[in-house]
Amino acid sequence: ALAGKDLLHTQASAEGQTMDIATTHNTRCHKCKSNIYFLLNRIHGAIEHKYQATGVSVRLASYRGSDLYPELEAIHEALIAFRGYESFVNAKTLQRCDLFVPAVGSVVELDERQHFSAPRAVSLEHYPATLAVGFDRKSYITRCNQLQQKDNDPKYPYRDEQRAWYDTLRDFLPLLLPRQVTGPTIRIPLGFHAWCSLNPENATHVSHFRELTGL
Repeated sequence: ALAGKDLLHTQASAEGQTMDIATTHNTRCHKCKSNIYFLLNRIHGAIEHKYQATGVSVRLASYRGSDLYPELEAIHEALIAFRGYESFVNAKTLQRCDLFVPAVGSVVELDERQHFSAPRAVSLEHYPATLAVGFDRKSYITRCNQLQQKDNDPKYPYRDEQRAWYDTLRDFLPLLLPRQVTGPTIRIPLGFHAWCSLNPENATHVSHFRELTGL
């Protein structure tokens, strides 16, 4: 089942080794990312890396008149109200997603710590109850409020709102591209769990990965 999973507060064991949530694990650990890819490949076969969600606009105005506009507008307006940045979109279309699993029709996003910001909590709090996501939304909100990561680039003071908005659109992909993305967007947090400790060739480790992610 691709139900939302609380990966931020989960523990599992593999061959007698306790794999606790590693709150200080390197959020940019390349082996974690590659292991997740190979674990998914082992379970589901072909995996698309850097998946392009074709033609998805990041401009709110593009959705005016659609059924989704009121929901997206509410999130967009909440992000504006949070710190007063009225313009935080400087692209036309959504950039590539991390992974796509054709067997289940879901985008998989690997979230480093910068995705756990206060603006991201704001966006998640305004999601409609009817939006199915493949991660534990409440847990994400809690961790965003705890960490309140900030992008301190003075050239782009609105970067956290921008990232939160783009993440929102990725979570809405099953509604924006229902013929391409048929399953809910799944988010796997990095830096909270040592995914690099899992061996894609070890059946027990693969089983635990499936338990943790629902994949």
